[in-house]
Amino acid sequence: MSFPRPPVRSSCRGITLPELVVSLALTGMITSTALPALSNILKKTSIDGATTDVALVFNLARHRAILSGRDTGVKWYAKNGDVVLTLYEDGNGNGVTTADIRKGVDRLVAGPYWMKGKYPHITFSFLPDFKGLDPSGNPIGNLSDPIRFGRGDICTFAPDGQASPGSVYLSNGVDRQSVVRVSPANGRIQIFDFEPKKRKWVRRL
Repeated sequence: MSFPRPPVRSSCRGITLPELVVSLALTGMITSTALPALSNILKKTSIDGATTDVALVFNLARHRAILSGRDTGVKWYAKNGDVVLTLYEDGNGNGVTTADIRKGVDRLVAGPYWMKGKYPHITFSFLPDFKGLDPSGNPIGNLSDPIRFGRGDICTFAPDGQASPGSVYLSNGVDRQSVVRVSPANGRIQIFDFEPKKRKWVRRL
């Protein structure tokens, strides 16, 4: 035998129009204050990911050169307001060159790697009016040149581990400046972050 259940009274009620208006107003206020803060957080943290990704591209070229026994170069070019990184392998024993890339002798083996789509707040640049020295203690020089590997646009890694020395500077345009550096003797790739208060570079990787 089953017994009928007593009716259950609901304590829930609908929201009134004044309550809805107040709720929307509060949500708008919170959103308007939270979005700028979130944007600043993204600008500060995404440079860590961007510099790590750049270092990974250079490390990929280094390891590929060692394993394949052929020079492997990281070539960069500007396109649609972004800097694109690509990897090419030497095809005729004279190193990776722009002329051989155009001829198809040095073939594309990895990339292109686009940075702007993944890290929209980060650019290959210096902070405005940056006045620090470089990580070696030398004058920073021309602030309009953030990628520095001599006069060329290719960083080449050899099978014996040696590499074209140079630096890739990145910033968030607000308060974070970092650099990825390649050492010539052993092709070691390091990341440095600039500390404005101490006016010095601190190695992160």
